Amino acid sequence: MQDRRGILNPDAAERHFRLTRHEPAPELAHLVTRHWIVEWDLDEPYTQEIVTHPSVNFVLYDDGPRIHGVYTGRFRQQLVGRGRVVATKFRPGGFHPFHPVPAYTLTNEVIDARPIFGEPEMSVEALDAALLAHGFEDDPRVDEIGELYRVMLSGEVTTVKALCAHAGYSARSLQRLFREYVGVNPKWILQRIRLHEAAERMVNGEGDWPRLALELGYFDQAHFIKAFKAVVGRSPADYAAAAATLA
Repeated sequence: MQDRRGILNPDAAERHFRLTRHEPAPELAHLVTRHWIVEWDLDEPYTQEIVTHPSVNFVLYDDGPRIHGVYTGRFRQQLVGRGRVVATKFRPGGFHPFHPVPAYTLTNEVIDARPIFGEPEMSVEALDAALLAHGFEDDPRVDEIGELYRVMLSGEVTTVKALCAHAGYSARSLQRLFREYVGVNPKWILQRIRLHEAAERMVNGEGDWPRLALELGYFDQAHFIKAFKAVVGRSPADYAAAAATLA
């Protein structure tokens, strides 16, 4: 619940907004990672950047609730004045039982949540109530995706080929499964996990890029730097220096 992976420059972020996380109702825990609340009160605007996870989010804003599909780029949100949002982060594939459309149709999209869940009050209790009132049909494929995601996070597999061998699927079948239920393919997820780990270790003082690239499974340092810059928007050296300055 305290993991900061994905939040760029997390020490600076903590000075600009308050993030609290809450467990979902027990009946929802196999589909929902957590509820979260962000609150801010700023004299000057602040822009937070997020290297996103393979998760759908149900977010309550002042002007209405919205569903955010998996976002494949670097998410940027400007915080102005005083505000608050309350949200649910679904597990990979966990939104599908509530709204069984192909998840790839939601990727990089934001849709009105009212036709699905109504318009809950801005509290985690209201989110639990809305999800439970809507109901869902358990799908064994969601549990399967959850187990495969756990294996990817653990580092037990670091390539799509190894994941296919573990799951007993062809690469094409595995891609179809993730595209339908998660919205992104396994290769994207594996790459994102590595970048989350890289950014986290840099914030904690890691500066040996060749060793870091090797440990995270990149072909060489150049491939690591290119992949990191493509998503984070800065080279590893620039990001590490900025994180140290803003800490």
